[in-house]
Amino acid sequence: MDYHLPRHVSFGLLGPRAVALDLAADRYLLLGELETGLLLSGGQPRSAADGPPVDRLVARGLLAEGAGDRIAPVAALIPTASALETGEAGGGIGPIEAAHRRLAAGFLLRVRTLRGTIERWRKVRARHLDRGELAPKEEEAAYLARGFAASRVFVPAPRLCVPDSLALARCLWSRGIAADIYFGVRMPPFAAHSWVQQGTLLLSDPLNVVTDYRAVFRL
Repeated sequence: MDYHLPRHVSFGLLGPRAVALDLAADRYLLLGELETGLLLSGGQPRSAADGPPVDRLVARGLLAEGAGDRIAPVAALIPTASALETGEAGGGIGPIEAAHRRLAAGFLLRVRTLRGTIERWRKVRARHLDRGELAPKEEEAAYLARGFAASRVFVPAPRLCVPDSLALARCLWSRGIAADIYFGVRMPPFAAHSWVQQGTLLLSDPLNVVTDYRAVFRL
């Protein structure tokens, strides 16, 4: 039997165990070492004793039967610098645009849930990619990231990493600049965070905020 990850599931590794993000349920799941091994083996049981755990992963919606993309953990480059810590000025994104993007992301998260919002962002990014519009313009990305951070101060919305990351990414994509959105976790104690980066350049946070997190989702 072949297996693949459903579109709403991704996972990353914390030592010998995997942490899965289930966008449909909007939750993180710490998997046991046996379940982690089954994911890394593509869902293929190594013995009859592995059969029930595979069935449980399927029943929980973390694996789907049938052929699909290769099952693999999310890989993220470890950021080595932050655009927000260079001491240089930023610009290009004013308070009105920052507010529009941030409030739109927050609204969609409330009415369409995390899964629906991520699907919307996937479609937007795919359109830019299909048109060949996204390029890794590091200096411009850093300049705009600092501009977004400066304008974000004037946005009347609480600072929340997910809608803020979604908003920054949309600002960058609309200008033809490549950037990845990551969700990550750390433990113990458990904590989750979302951030934006391009290559090893962090665009949404100071460097020390993100370095302890391990990515479990990438867009």
